[in-house]
Amino acid sequence: MTSTRLSLLWVGIAVAAVVPACRCHGVQQPKVKEPPRSVAVVNGEPITADVFQTELQHSRAEAGEDDGPLEPVRKRVLEEMVDRTLLVQQARARSVVVTQDQIEHAFLQVRSDYPSTHFDDLLAEERLSAAGLKARLKDQLTVEKLFAEEVFPQVAVSEEEVQRYYQEHTTEFEQPERVHVLQVVVQNEEEARRIRDELRRSPSSFAAVAKRASIAPEGKNGGDLGYFGKGTGMPEVFDLCFRLGLNTISEVTPSPYGFHIFKVVDRKQAGHRPFEQAREEIRQRVLREHRARAQEEYLAALRQRAQIKIDWNSAAAVNP
Repeated sequence: MTSTRLSLLWVGIAVAAVVPACRCHGVQQPKVKEPPRSVAVVNGEPITADVFQTELQHSRAEAGEDDGPLEPVRKRVLEEMVDRTLLVQQARARSVVVTQDQIEHAFLQVRSDYPSTHFDDLLAEERLSAAGLKARLKDQLTVEKLFAEEVFPQVAVSEEEVQRYYQEHTTEFEQPERVHVLQVVVQNEEEARRIRDELRRSPSSFAAVAKRASIAPEGKNGGDLGYFGKGTGMPEVFDLCFRLGLNTISEVTPSPYGFHIFKVVDRKQAGHRPFEQAREEIRQRVLREHRARAQEEYLAALRQRAQIKIDWNSAAAVNP
């Protein structure tokens, strides 16, 4: 039994003891408001059932887990909430803060990736309000700043590590054929066919049309997907680009996200990347690995020092 559940039990006993005495005098007592039920307490800070429920709803919607078993999702989400609480607490202890301007800037950056009302539709699909997203961004920016100040300065990558990685992972630098592709994505097939016909009459207008009509995030950049190889993303959709001639407008191609029109603007043949070309990419990859390991160790140390009480019975009663 957690300390929170003990406090709830104490409130219940106190109310039961007071109310009968008052009834003897014909006085009706106001109802005592119970504190929110907690599913966990982290260093004295509760994670309430209603906040856990919101996180659970968002996580299932985001991952498309609405029909899967709940128990493993509950466990994963609650453990993640405990980790985030620990890190935010540590940030407070270290006086790590982010400004409201930084939060608003991050929010506008996320919003700018989605044209028109598509952003609001996406929030609704993921059961997340604008205020909820800003709260998430605040936590994310705070934790990122904590790591940047407390963890990453101790992480470095030597030239020897970079060279060793290249020698031990030679197959990773065998590049397959790649294509440089532009795309337009719209929500209905009729509109897609009109745009395809417009682009076939004027292929050079592709970027302008993508900026005007595409609902995909890269639409604001003229629909530029950059280079990719076979098997990328949704192969059943994107691999058809390898059958297109240069500057040819594709047929309308459906996917779960809408209706796509593609244009291939360049091709690169298969080959092996020399070390000099791969050096910086390898350094960044090894640095990410080192940083990820350092973050895990940092969080593990916080967990070891923390007082964490999880009420799995209460968590099991929370449904999205």
